[in-house]
Amino acid sequence: MIFYALINWMPILFRDTGMAPGTAALISALFPLGGIGAILSGWLMDRLNANVIIAVCFALTAVAIYAIGRSTGTIGIMLVVLVAGTLMNTAQSSLPALAAAFYPTHGRATGVAWMIGLGRFGGIAGSFLVAELSRRNLSFSEIFAVVAVPGLISAVALMVKQFTHPEDKPAHPMGEGQALGY
Repeated sequence: MIFYALINWMPILFRDTGMAPGTAALISALFPLGGIGAILSGWLMDRLNANVIIAVCFALTAVAIYAIGRSTGTIGIMLVVLVAGTLMNTAQSSLPALAAAFYPTHGRATGVAWMIGLGRFGGIAGSFLVAELSRRNLSFSEIFAVVAVPGLISAVALMVKQFTHPEDKPAHPMGEGQALGY
């Protein structure tokens, strides 16, 4: 929801605050970056609790998106958008690995496919959400505050998953350079 809401609407929201269209487009283009964050997240997921790692990424995503609505100055907005995009893309790209580890082998493909398929509804809803918030004349900061909420919901959902289905750790510690398979 967050990704499609912001990737589709961020240039327009920035332009509506008086930012030049070219600058708005350039800053918005920073949001989809984040490959380095996914690599770090995978490394951390191998060593620590994957549910907690991704939940923290989603919680920090919510904080960063909220901060976009409160940022001032082009450089400040650029940095916050880059951080928010990196965190959001890191959390989002880590979910299929988490789901694959959660489902039993015989249902793994179906479970991951359902997760990705249901996520598409969030993508559709995200664009409609910002359109509705704009129609209701919410301010720039209010729109970003509302768009941050799905990040918090995701973090809470992952913590509920952790408490109801605790992540199993390997019976023996990993050797140097050995991955768990996320």
